[in-house]
Amino acid sequence: MATATDPGTRTLLRRAALFAGSAPSIHNSQPWRWCVTDEALDLFLARSRVLRSTDQNAWLAMLSCGAALHHARVYFAANGGRAMVRRLPVRADPDHLARVTVDRRIPVDPGAVRLEAAARTRQTDRRTRPTLPLDTDTLRTIGVAVRQEGCLLTRITGRQVYELANAVDLARRTVGADARKQSELAEWVGGDQPFGTGVPATAMPQNRLRTGADEHDLGRPGSDLIADTHHRAAIFAILHGSGNGSRDWLGAGEALSAAWLTATQIGVSVLPLSAVIEVAAGRPAIRRLVGGAGYPYLVLRFAAMDSGRERPPFTPRLPGTTTVEGPDPADP
Repeated sequence: MATATDPGTRTLLRRAALFAGSAPSIHNSQPWRWCVTDEALDLFLARSRVLRSTDQNAWLAMLSCGAALHHARVYFAANGGRAMVRRLPVRADPDHLARVTVDRRIPVDPGAVRLEAAARTRQTDRRTRPTLPLDTDTLRTIGVAVRQEGCLLTRITGRQVYELANAVDLARRTVGADARKQSELAEWVGGDQPFGTGVPATAMPQNRLRTGADEHDLGRPGSDLIADTHHRAAIFAILHGSGNGSRDWLGAGEALSAAWLTATQIGVSVLPLSAVIEVAAGRPAIRRLVGGAGYPYLVLRFAAMDSGRERPPFTPRLPGTTTVEGPDPADP
C-alpha cells in the first residue's frame, strides 16, 4: 500500500495537478491553484484570475475549478491511485475548494485511461455553423456521465430554442451596453494573449463563433442559432442541478468535465455558451427551460466532430510553476 509520504505518491499528486491544467475554464482563465504536500493535493480558487465584471460571484470560476478537479480524478484513476476527495474542507476558507488524498494504489481503470486520452485532444468547437448532423442518441451517453457527477443535462427542443435564442440576444445586447464587461472581455479574448491565459486569435478557426467583447459567444442573431438547430447540425442542452452554492458550482464543473471528455471520446464536439449565465437578466429564461426547478450552470452546444477540417491550435496554458505549488519530488 502506498502511503502519503511515499515519494511515488507525491509524484502522482503533482502529476495529477499538472494534468488538470488542461481542463476547460471560462475564457481560458485557469482560475485554479494547486498545492502539493506530503499528505494531500489541495485545490484553491485563484482570485487573481477571476473575471470580476463578467463573473461577479465567481460562479463560473468555481465551475472551472471543478473541471480541473475532475481532470485530476481522471488522472488518478488512469494511473492506479484511489483518490479520496473532500470538497470545501475548511469552512473558514471559501477559496479552499477541495483536498484530494490517495490512500492506496489500485488497478488502472480502463475507462479512465480512455478519458485521459480524450483530455489530451479535447478542444472547444468555435465553428460558426457545424455542417455534420449529430445523432441525438449520443446525448444520452453524455447525459449518463453528467448524472454520475450529480447534475443533469436537459436538451432544448421545439419552441424552447426560440427562448434560448432570445436569451442569447439579450445577453449580447447587455454585454454590448456594459463598458466594463466589454473592456474585460477584450483583455481575455482575441489578440496575442502572451501570458498563457485567454483565447488568442490563433486558437480560433476562420469560420469561428467569435467570442470577443464585441460579439460575445454566439455573436449572431438568435435566428441563426435556430436555423442550425432545426437543420439538426447541432444540439443545445442545459447543464443544471439542484443548488446554487459553491459546492454546487464546483460539482457542475466536475459534470462539465465528465460530459466534455465523454463527448470527445465518442466524436462529439462541445461549445460552452457562458454569456447567458454571466448576464443576470438572461438567467431566468434559462431556468424556465428546465422547468424552474434547480439552477442552470451552463448552456452547451454539441455537434458532430468534423474529422476532415484542420484543427486550430490549442489554447495556451499557464506553466505548472504558476498553478502548482510545492516541492517537485524529482528535484534533488
